[in-house]
Amino acid sequence: MTRNKGNYALIEDDTKRKISYDKRLKGLLKKSNELKTLCDVEVATVIYGPYRNEPYAFPNNNVVCNTFIKVADIGQI
Repeated sequence: MTRNKGNYALIEDDTKRKISYDKRLKGLLKKSNELKTLCDVEVATVIYGPYRNEPYAFPNNNVVCNTFIKVADIGQI
């Protein structure tokens, strides 16, 4: 059975938008953690959002910085 295409549009109500953002953020972080655990890969997730003053880094800021430095070093080969 196939899924129907969803209609994506801005959620006008601020409260509903924040609730949806929090749910999707939780789901994205869960998927990142599952990918890291099940596939034994290094995962770095950075999320900039309107509900935080600073970007959210998963799993932590040091791991994210080290991952991006490794990617940058690979790109210079």
